[in-house]
This record gives sequence, structure tokens and C-alpha cells, in this order.
Amino acid sequence: MKPHLYLIWLCTVLCISCGNQQRNNSAQEERELGFEQRQIADSLKHIWAHVPVDLTGDGIGDLVYIYENASGGYLAYRAGMKEPGQWKEVIIAQAPPGHGMFASGDMECGDMDGDGDMDVIAVRHPGEWVDAGAEADLFWYENPSWMPHFIGTVPDAVKDVSVSDFNGDRMTDLAVMTFETSTLSIFEQQDPDSFRRVQYWENFMNLHEGMGLGDVNGDGWNDIVAGGIVFTNPAGEADDWTVENLDPKWNTQTGDWSRNATKAFLRDLDGDRYMEVFISHSERAGYPVSYYKKVNGVWEEHVVCDSLAACHTLQVFDFDLDGDFDVLAGSNKGRAVNLGKESYEIMLFLATDDDTHWIPLKLGDEGIYNGQVMDYDGDGDMDIFRYPEHEAEKLFLLENKLIH
Repeated sequence: MKPHLYLIWLCTVLCISCGNQQRNNSAQEERELGFEQRQIADSLKHIWAHVPVDLTGDGIGDLVYIYENASGGYLAYRAGMKEPGQWKEVIIAQAPPGHGMFASGDMECGDMDGDGDMDVIAVRHPGEWVDAGAEADLFWYENPSWMPHFIGTVPDAVKDVSVSDFNGDRMTDLAVMTFETSTLSIFEQQDPDSFRRVQYWENFMNLHEGMGLGDVNGDGWNDIVAGGIVFTNPAGEADDWTVENLDPKWNTQTGDWSRNATKAFLRDLDGDRYMEVFISHSERAGYPVSYYKKVNGVWEEHVVCDSLAACHTLQVFDFDLDGDFDVLAGSNKGRAVNLGKESYEIMLFLATDDDTHWIPLKLGDEGIYNGQVMDYDGDGDMDIFRYPEHEAEKLFLLENKLIH
């Protein structure tokens, strides 16, 4: 496949699709923003759980994933390189300790032992399409020996995993969400081989998927947003988390498995130390891409895009290096087809000075699933990892070619 170069001129762009977004861009510095797409992996299968991170310490991002999340598979990464061509697959583990296979809806890495390199979180499970209700065991794999360490067990298929130091002891903890029984667990690390579950919400508020971390109340502690619900960290006290519904429309849906499925991302848009919450619907049509800001104790919704079907990608970064956070949002092609859609937009919404108006730029119309963002080559701008749909066999890198 030949590379594609998407050139976007910010001062002459025409507004498209999502309505209400034609804006005056005269105050924005003229610069050229472009993405060059190239294929970096093929022969993939259901790599729903994937995340870019520099595992090898060479300054280039690698892509960590579980192969075959639908019915269980192995744990691996593709070694990143700046040159064109396929990234080499490196197996971390063919199977978890003792028995079973790996499967998860999300992937995460973190420095679990404080030695300065990134370790890999993995989940033992038979696969969501095989037995979603089966128990799941969590492990972390120590870089570079890839020795497994047991973390804990959750009651069914894992949809989201996030890592943070939730209690201020300088050790990395985990938040884990499952779908079948709508659970959220917080595991605090005691030492690299011992974790204690200190919070557990079960059959709670129709939790499905979509977790983000950030400081929503400006107290310096990371809070959790899951399924449109805000779980506020009580300054490191394990058992006093408070719960608040961001907006019931994200967690009171009924119907089939696609209900209450979201993506979430937190950013401080205006520098006031209080993070805004971005959210989209990852499985259904007719929902906006929005962010919420708390004003006088009330969460106010601000719409970025009126509607984007099966918006299974939601990332918020400064793509054009103008000092403001932009929004990457896109449709999972496979799911959008099932919803009767014929175009599967990959959209970049560029922020303007007031953080309420967005310039929509279409990067493509062939879909993106669980898209991830990283400055993979260390050149100072943010690049995009594109997996077109949940059953795709190929993966692409959209390398940011910003001239600055």
C-alpha cells in the first residue's frame, strides 16, 4: 500500500460533516499539518488491546498488544523503527503462568517496580467471544526479563485497565473495569509481588467500557472516570472514594450489549488545574463527542461534534503545537457498517482560543479502532496508531509531518 499524505491548511480549511463547526481561524498561526500513513504490521487478529510505549528504551515507540482477544492468544510487541517497513514482532509470553491464554479489551504499561523502564500489564482470560463471564487474572510482566507477577482477580472480562499512584506511596496501582457484572476495582501495590484490592464496586451503574484518569477537582490526586461516572480520590484514603454521575445519558441506556459503551479522556483545557472530561459512545450512533466542565458544582456539557457513530477512538493532544489540546475521534469501521453507515470518519478537531469552538478536519473515512497517540519518534509532534476496525489484520502509523 502506498503512503498517503494528508495535508491540512489551517487557514483555508472548509468545515465538513459534524455541523456547527465553521469558525474564524484568522488568529491562528499559519502552519501546515500533515500526516503520512504507512503500514507497520500485518497478519494481526483481534488486537483490541494495544498501546504504544517505548519498551526497549531506544527512544522509539513500540506497540504492545494481545494477539486474538476474541478467543485468547499471546502477549507481544512490535519493535518500533523510523524507517519504512514492517515492525518486527517480539513475543513477551505465549501464555500466562499455569494455564489459559491472554485476552482483554484494553492494554496498559507502567513502571511497576520503579526501575525506570516500562512493564506490561496483561490479563488471563479465555476471550470475550468465548466466555465473557469467566474470571480474569491480572499480571504484570517485568521488563526486560518478562517475568510475570500476579496482581489479582476480577469476576469477568476486562474492558479497561489504567495505572496510577492512587495513594501517594510512589508505587504504581491499578484501576480495572469489567462489563458482564459492571465492576470497578482498585488494586493498590504493597510491593512488586503483592497487591491489595482496596475498592470494589459491583453491579454498579451499568458500567461497560470507557475509563480515563485525571484530577477533576484540582487537589493533586488522580480521579477515575468510568462509564460517565466520576470516582473522586479522597486524597489517598483507600475507602472513602465518592461517586458522581457526569451525565445519566451515558450510563442509563437499555437494550443489547452495546448499551453504555463509552470512550473517555481527561485534559485540563484552560490551565485551572481542574480537568475536563471528554466522552464519546464507542458502539452506537446518534451520540455526540463532548466534553464536560464543572461550573459552580454542576457538570456542563460542551459539544465538540454533534454525532459520530461507533466512536471507539477518543484522544486529546496538541497535534498542531499551538498550545491548545485538539481532539482525535473516529469510527470503528466494522461496527459502523453494522449500524448502516457508509463512511467511517477519522476526525481531528482543532481547538481555537476559547476552548469551545473546534475546527473539524477529516483525516480519512476508512475507520479507526481504539486509536492511540504517541510521539513515537521523539521529534516533538504527536503521531497516530490506526487499527481500522476490530477485525482488521493490518495496522498503520499516521506520522505527523508538521512543519514548525
